Amino acid sequence: MSEKRLRGHTLGRLSFESEEGVEFAPRTIATYRTEAGEEFTVPFGADAELPFEWVSPHTGQVGRRLDAKGKPVKGIDPNAPAPTPPTVTHWEQLMKRRSVEELEILLADRIAILRESRGESTSGLKKTA
Repeated sequence: MSEKRLRGHTLGRLSFESEEGVEFAPRTIATYRTEAGEEFTVPFGADAELPFEWVSPHTGQVGRRLDAKGKPVKGIDPNAPAPTPPTVTHWEQLMKRRSVEELEILLADRIAILRESRGESTSGLKKTA
């Protein structure tokens, strides 16, 4: 039995499709170089953002991306601290929404409401009933 081939044995293992009429997605080939000098290429999609560093599939070392002239591309240092945004105080945020004149009117209204709730007159003296 071992000398005879079974019918249909390779069925499912081989594809009968051809690459005729198939359009592959557009690609960009990026070249990387490790510190040891090894260069390797990695295909990416045309619309993908190319990373500045990539690990070599052969040696496991990190490689820096090269430009068309073969020089390393300058990118963001992954070890550098992230830039801190400028501090915006509450007063600065308030001044973006309102002017000083509007704030003075609001303050006068709130003081009047507060005095009424305490039973004070507008002159600052307590009302006597």
